[in-house]
Amino acid sequence: MATFARPASRTTAKVLDAVRGAILSGELSPGEQLRQQVWAERCGVSRPPVREALEILSNEGLLIHGLNQGYFVAKFSTEEIEQLYTLRDLLENEAIRTIRWPGPEVLAELSAHVDRIESDALLGRPDLAREAMADFYLSIYRLCDRALIIAEIERLWARTAAYRARNYDILAAPQESKVQFRLILAAVAAQDRERLAELLQRPVTDILARARAAMAPAGG
Repeated sequence: MATFARPASRTTAKVLDAVRGAILSGELSPGEQLRQQVWAERCGVSRPPVREALEILSNEGLLIHGLNQGYFVAKFSTEEIEQLYTLRDLLENEAIRTIRWPGPEVLAELSAHVDRIESDALLGRPDLAREAMADFYLSIYRLCDRALIIAEIERLWARTAAYRARNYDILAAPQESKVQFRLILAAVAAQDRERLAELLQRPVTDILARARAAMAPAGG
């Protein structure tokens, strides 16, 4: 599972899951404000659990808290997106380079992640499918035992969660997505580091290319 802080109370956990799901599904867009009363009513809870949940998500990097302004879904400029995905590219490549290849038990766990992605996509739940996708990718990176690098990768994945909903529509071509995840799993099973790097880094490379194109001076 992706590494997220877990609150002490069930009511806070309920709000946390609801808000995170709204971000991962694309219902909440980068820069959009979250009003505490609205989410209290939506989740059927009082405002204190909402505040706790929003603070947790702020610490994860999914939200930004403005003094006397409230909480907003994290929003980045094109240049900042380029920097975030450049960092991801560098760190994820390093993790792939130092992965320790898994045995049958871990391969079965990775296969279960893929099954979950496919099942959630078929149910029309992009939020759950994207969460399962993050679990799958991060589980592969965690095969590298360099704890500081993995912790930073997890942090960057949290910070860019809202942009996954914009850049990758997991329901648009479910069959293509299914093939992609199975190819990644096959590369891990075959211990093919070069192929694995190509498959895992393709989405990052595409987003970086778009960000750099958007920053390029007109006409040159």
